Amino acid sequence: MDADATGSSTRERDELLAFELKLDERVCDEVHRLPWGRLFLTPSLPLIWDANWVGIEEVGLSVEQLVAIGDDALGGEGFGHRTIALLDQADGRRVGLEVEEHPDRWPRWEVERDRYMVWRGAPEEPFEAREVGLAEILGPRRAITVEESVPDDVPQPQETAEQLLELDRRYGEAAGDRWFVAPAEGEPLSCCRLLRDGDIAQVEDVGTRAQARERGYAKAVVRAAIGAARAEAAATIFLVADAADWPQLLYGRLGFETVGEITILRRRP
Repeated sequence: MDADATGSSTRERDELLAFELKLDERVCDEVHRLPWGRLFLTPSLPLIWDANWVGIEEVGLSVEQLVAIGDDALGGEGFGHRTIALLDQADGRRVGLEVEEHPDRWPRWEVERDRYMVWRGAPEEPFEAREVGLAEILGPRRAITVEESVPDDVPQPQETAEQLLELDRRYGEAAGDRWFVAPAEGEPLSCCRLLRDGDIAQVEDVGTRAQARERGYAKAVVRAAIGAARAEAAATIFLVADAADWPQLLYGRLGFETVGEITILRRRP
């Protein structure tokens, strides 16, 4: 990872975070700037935790203070979940470690870490994928969303999936309705999207139907998205990967390098 031993953010990492925040401000219904940071609210998509969340910019707050902010900001709007992103990398690491070291103090709270990974280049390989718009793949995208993005214990899985599809549509309006699917012919079994703003392009929402995994389809769609971004001379191509999950290893083999991370505290309803 291109970050020092203290966990201080790199310039690249901060630029990629700014890219994401800019898109979120376009997509969410409301954004409130508060002394501790930003509150993103989307009452029109109440089931989507990542469209209704707290972004902490102030550093040094205790876990108790952060929980109180989440309760006031999200609970005060009637949301049962809590999603609190620590936007400063080093402060996020501090808070995440404290919550993990004292689980008895913070029952039901989970610590998530996402890695920012920048494409550094890799040998070109052939791939079988094609570009489409979201409207062309609503059925397959809905199926992948239910399988990969909706937890099994969510009480309204289908409604949650429909709200996630609406969020997909909004991101398309904000940063390009460009999806890549594999195989190149027939029913799409894997897909990803390419978001673009200025010189930065983000590969996002990589997913594959359960019955079609380990066939190289995810590699194909990611390579297709990289190729499209390169064809348009994007200066930076990146993606965000769960630090605790295996896809980051795949992305590393495809030429992506970790440049930083973000810590998220989450409590389910």
